[in-house]
Amino acid sequence: MRLATLLLTMLTLGACALHSPQPAPTVTDWDQHQQQLQQLQSWRLEGKLGYRDSRDGGSAWVNWQQSAEHFKLQLNGPFGAGATHILGDDNYAELQRSGKKTIYAPSPTALTEQLFGWQWPVDQLQFWVRGIPAPDTPLAESHHNPDGTLARLDQAQWQLEFSGYQQVEHWILPSRIRGNNGEYSFTLVIKNWRPNPVAD
Repeated sequence: MRLATLLLTMLTLGACALHSPQPAPTVTDWDQHQQQLQQLQSWRLEGKLGYRDSRDGGSAWVNWQQSAEHFKLQLNGPFGAGATHILGDDNYAELQRSGKKTIYAPSPTALTEQLFGWQWPVDQLQFWVRGIPAPDTPLAESHHNPDGTLARLDQAQWQLEFSGYQQVEHWILPSRIRGNNGEYSFTLVIKNWRPNPVAD
């Protein structure tokens, strides 16, 4: 179904590790903080995603597992029958839905183009979810909180807001991300973070 697949492909990249939110320490060196999070290439998160466009909207639970360029994503929501899965890497993407034909594409970006006729910011999202800009995409504007964490970001024609930072092991990670691009908007509330998980 269109909305469910759009929510999935938007993230394009699960796990239930439990971490109680704790106050995040001050980021005194943004460049160092950003470099450390760029090096965090293996993680799992569980959260809830809300999405709206000019026609409809909805929400779903998201489980996202990332290992370098490889990803597995599962989405469950009130508008979906069972789980929907999307998996792949930079050069391959596969969308699986219960009772429907599997959709293949040469990349996550190509999958969004194939499904909707336009491209979702797949490459940037895996960095935004960590609370940092995508390093290989021009940056229009950014603002920081008093504690040094990223507050707002304008990149790839998206305006993003980050909040609810927490300490997870030695990483400082956001728990809420809001994005807006014209008629499209989303809110991702991250319930659980697990950096460097043990592989399944």
